[in-house]
Parts: sequence; C-alpha cells; structure tokens
Amino acid sequence: MRRQLSAFFLCCAFLLSSLVQAAQARFDSIYFFQSEEALLEKKVDFRDLARYSRNLQSAVSKVLKNAKIPQGNGYIVVAVRADQAMAVWLDMEPVLHEYYDYEIGQAIKKLRPFTVDKGVVVFAIKMAIDTAKHSTKAVPLPASWIATKQKLTDPSDIEALVMAMWPEA
Repeated sequence: MRRQLSAFFLCCAFLLSSLVQAAQARFDSIYFFQSEEALLEKKVDFRDLARYSRNLQSAVSKVLKNAKIPQGNGYIVVAVRADQAMAVWLDMEPVLHEYYDYEIGQAIKKLRPFTVDKGVVVFAIKMAIDTAKHSTKAVPLPASWIATKQKLTDPSDIEALVMAMWPEA
C-alpha cells in the first residue's frame, strides 16, 4: 500500500511540475527604425550592439524564468540616447500583464547600453513566448505610440516620436 501511495504522489508531483513550467522566450530578428547610414553617423559599434542584444535576451529570459503567462509574440522596442538613458516598450499579442511589462523594462534598463554619439538609436527584437511562431508584423508599433504618432507633424520621424514618448524619470 505504501509503495502504491508513494508512486501515486510521485506521479502527482511530476504532473504538477509539468503544468507549472516557466515561460520560454525565443528571439529572432532585429528591426532597425533608422537606416544603416544613420546608425553609422551616430557612431554605433555593431559588435557592441550585438553584445547588448545578447545580454538583453538573457535578461528577458531570466525575468520570464518563473512566469506563468499565455503564449504570444511581438517585439521588444528599445531606445538608447547619447546620454546612455534607455526606454523600453513592448508590442506583444496578447499584451503581457503590466507586472511582466515593468519587470522586462527594468531588467533591460539595468544593462550597460552600447554607445550612441548623438541623438537616439531605436530598434526592436522579435520575441515569441512559448511558441515557435514569431510575429508576422513587419514594423513594431507599441500601442502607447499610436496617439502620439498621430500628433506629430512628421509621423515617420522616429527620434521625435521616441522623445515625445520618453518616460519621465
């Protein structure tokens, strides 16, 4: 009887552990809002940017390590200013709970960014959570950007948009 009971509890523990698996983030391509010439003008070192991207992916994976969230996909949008300040927006479907949105943003902001000589560099990384399917959206557009974008005289000016949306410290 004890063996049967032990086997039953062992099976229950195994089933419960498989039900509460951590969310797994998968990353794909990087979308640059600015041209290569603009990035070169801002003296962006692409090796540093690649290193930063890998660190960002690791930081986000750590945040989601114990998360219980629905599968989805979209983009993490990051802006880095010349003064090394950073801002982060998520463009995910379905929208992540505000707790994880905040935690991802804070984890990214703790990283040492790559150097930007002047202005702002804005890019996005495709992210899928618990699915192999990445977003089919060609251009990331966080929901919080839409109203501000409509108010700008040149809605395609990404630096003006990002500076208008920059969070207060």
